[in-house]
Amino acid sequence: MSDSYDITEYASNEEAYPINCEQNNDIIGEVQEIGQSLSDLVRSSERTLDAAQNIAGMFKECVLAQERTKQMQEWGKVEIAKTIAKFKTAQTFMEGTFGERDKALTKHYELLDKAVASNDRDLILASLQGISSVVTKSPLDDFEKFVELYNDPTQELLDF
Repeated sequence: MSDSYDITEYASNEEAYPINCEQNNDIIGEVQEIGQSLSDLVRSSERTLDAAQNIAGMFKECVLAQERTKQMQEWGKVEIAKTIAKFKTAQTFMEGTFGERDKALTKHYELLDKAVASNDRDLILASLQGISSVVTKSPLDDFEKFVELYNDPTQELLDF
């Protein structure tokens, strides 16, 4: 019984396997049903395997997306920190520039008040020249350079 012909011959040999034709047909029908069920099971298993592979692929994409999202969040934090640092630098620049101007004008006006009180013509002229030099010089002379550096993304630190 080495091939399917031998098995069929053996199964149809009534002496070796005594069953009637109706029983034989019933058995063949049951075997066919089992074969169909196994075929359906194989197809179902293939679909299940395909679905599992699709799910594994989607999971991998989700993990990569999470990693990219995390990287973008970290990059965003760095960019926000850079922007805050630049803002604080700009704020310090503006406060410093206008603060120095305010102090210089305050001192010159105090000197002018003393000069007028003492009627010192030379001191009056000197204080007015000082006030004039502060007022005529724009406190924003370096502002264009500042804005250029401020907007340059390659600049790590603003240097005046």
